[in-house]
Amino acid sequence: MLTRSLARPFRRGIVSCRPLYKNVPKFDDAELLADELNHGSYKAKRRRGDFEWADRSSQEMEKEYQDRMAKMMKLSAALQGLLIVAGLGAAATAYMKWPQIKGWWITRDMKLDDDAIEQIKRRKERKRALDFPIIPTTALPSSEPGLYFWGAGRNDGQNQRFPLRIPHFDHRKLRDVALSSVDGNLAINDKGDLISWDAKSMHMVLEGQNLVKVKASNGAAYALNKRGEILVVPLRDAAKRSDNVKWHRSWLLPWKKYCQYKWKLDTKNAFAGRSEKRVTDFDVGKDHLLFISNAGKAYVCATGITPPEKAKSRGQFGVPALSQFDRFPELNKVFEVELLNYGVGGDKVVTRTIQKVACGDYHSLALDSLGDVFSFGQNTHGQLGHPISYDMEYVPFPKKVGNFNAHFTRDTHLRCIDIHCGSNTSFVSVVPQDVHKYFRNKGKVSLEEELDKVTYFSFGNGIHGELGNGHFKHSQQEPTKLKVVNDLPESAEAKAPKRLKISEWSCGGEHFFCRLEDDEIVAWGSNDAGQLGNGKKIKTCKPTNIPKLLEPGTSRPEQLLDVSGFLHLAPEQHIVAGENSSCIYWKAV
Repeated sequence: MLTRSLARPFRRGIVSCRPLYKNVPKFDDAELLADELNHGSYKAKRRRGDFEWADRSSQEMEKEYQDRMAKMMKLSAALQGLLIVAGLGAAATAYMKWPQIKGWWITRDMKLDDDAIEQIKRRKERKRALDFPIIPTTALPSSEPGLYFWGAGRNDGQNQRFPLRIPHFDHRKLRDVALSSVDGNLAINDKGDLISWDAKSMHMVLEGQNLVKVKASNGAAYALNKRGEILVVPLRDAAKRSDNVKWHRSWLLPWKKYCQYKWKLDTKNAFAGRSEKRVTDFDVGKDHLLFISNAGKAYVCATGITPPEKAKSRGQFGVPALSQFDRFPELNKVFEVELLNYGVGGDKVVTRTIQKVACGDYHSLALDSLGDVFSFGQNTHGQLGHPISYDMEYVPFPKKVGNFNAHFTRDTHLRCIDIHCGSNTSFVSVVPQDVHKYFRNKGKVSLEEELDKVTYFSFGNGIHGELGNGHFKHSQQEPTKLKVVNDLPESAEAKAPKRLKISEWSCGGEHFFCRLEDDEIVAWGSNDAGQLGNGKKIKTCKPTNIPKLLEPGTSRPEQLLDVSGFLHLAPEQHIVAGENSSCIYWKAV
């Protein structure tokens, strides 16, 4: 009703206006234009001024030209950017989908036969056989002493992904071997002479010193002799090395000469007591050396031959006066790590007995007689076992590592029994003990009964699988358990199976080997140069078995794929991991 009432006035207005529309005059277009219509051709009338432009100055024309060119350049840059983005996207897509693209390209004109899968298998087997080294039947078997080498630095044209013999070490036993991609490979023969070698040749570096252990760091070899002295041997400067060598004739046997080497670490001024006379063990990093005396004290020094220009302390010396804020220390000058050798117990200073030390590139671990682990140095990846932060990037003093409690019950006393280091990774072996039994016997509890409970931990950098925990991780500050070796039964048929313990470690830069109690070898870590010795270049993040040594007459990969083909070492054989290479040698007694 409301809408009808509103519409009525509107209708009345329209009706009332209709008479007015009738009075409006009407015109036709033809009538309006009739005067101008004729039979002549039509010509448009334009004024001359329509084609005349106003005069402009050269500056205005130049500015207009520049504006036009700027717009063109912007448009061109935008188009180029779009093309680049499209090209990158296409390249990334092609890279991610390359196996599918390659498979499509190969099979675009092929018909899928019934034996297509078998053909692919045979093709892969042929390719694999070409990469597999052929061992002649005249070669020495793995039971004969010698040295097997694989990984980077194999400069004789042989396959670097499998352990192969170095001919000039056949029938020879060695006291120690050190592998380095920068300073070269070193070895100590059964007479205690220092040798430099590669896959093609070997050279005598220093003889007649009765050496037992050697490490390379910053262009120098550091060798420990049986007298407990550490010799500093330049590797790149033969003249400087010969300046420290003197030959003497024996008084008892005048027809014989012996070599005397003068350059040694000055430990006499560093050792305090009379009973402290010799070095028992040592380890090196990129530019530091940490050693233990027979009194159980730790000492440190910077390594190298020539003073470095841009060397920087990262706290790896464990001495607060040699922190990252201080000048780099004098090379080969020995300093005592006092905060490691002494501690505070109650209200008095107690003396610690250091049993073992281990060095990474720029960090160090130390184990004392009470089973405590101390760390110092660089902590960028959490390799010290401490929280990663700006304040804890470099720790220039020994600090106790104690983050293992989360993996055990509260009624256990934890005791560390072993330590090892990679470049930026740390490993600690921990034995849990009954805390009531421990305090009841005042800490005098034998570890023999508890060794079966040992647990292996790792922390630090694991981007290449160095942690061995089944993950690739850039940093790990909390100790994490290693895979496989912590849950490996000795025999599935045994009524009470027990885990196989690790009897020997060999830590390289980013890859590692462990020798189990049954002499089986497991490996993990980086493998870009084939340093794991499994015939591949794929890294692994947990301990895995590697194939056995190739015997004479071996020519097919299938001979290494059976279960009995895993690598087991003889008692006199030892495996060594370098920075990106590895070797197996026979140890001289």
